[in-house]
Amino acid sequence: MLESYVLGDFLGIVRAKVVLRGLRGSKECTALVDTGASTSVVDEDMAEVIGIMRTNRRKSLVSATGHRLEGEVIIIKELDIEGEILDYEKALMVKLSDEVRSTLRKLNVDDSVIIGLATVELAGFLPDTTTGRLRKVELFLLSASDNAMHAP
Repeated sequence: MLESYVLGDFLGIVRAKVVLRGLRGSKECTALVDTGASTSVVDEDMAEVIGIMRTNRRKSLVSATGHRLEGEVIIIKELDIEGEILDYEKALMVKLSDEVRSTLRKLNVDDSVIIGLATVELAGFLPDTTTGRLRKVELFLLSASDNAMHAP
């Protein structure tokens, strides 16, 4: 009972509805938003099924859970986060360990996708750890000329 309470709706866990569309197929799921990781992560088995574009560049990161992940930077043709579509989005393709996959399943999210903070922000969202959902924010650009126009 305690385990289900702690892992079921754990305060601070943020989930998002995502669709990954590749060159061969797509995957729709609820994914963990890892507020401690800048880069999104996709398990290599799932990446191969949907059909990703390879870059042959290697990268490593440490997730908020303390797991070190190392893999290849890939490009996903289209990543839909809560209805906002990002074209040709970069992610890290890794072989997720059984331990990480088990932890993800206990959090009631897909065990093959983790969404990083940079991806969330690019889609125009901020993670809201009090609700466990993404919150839409308005994106804006402030150019140097705008600053100059408002200078005293």
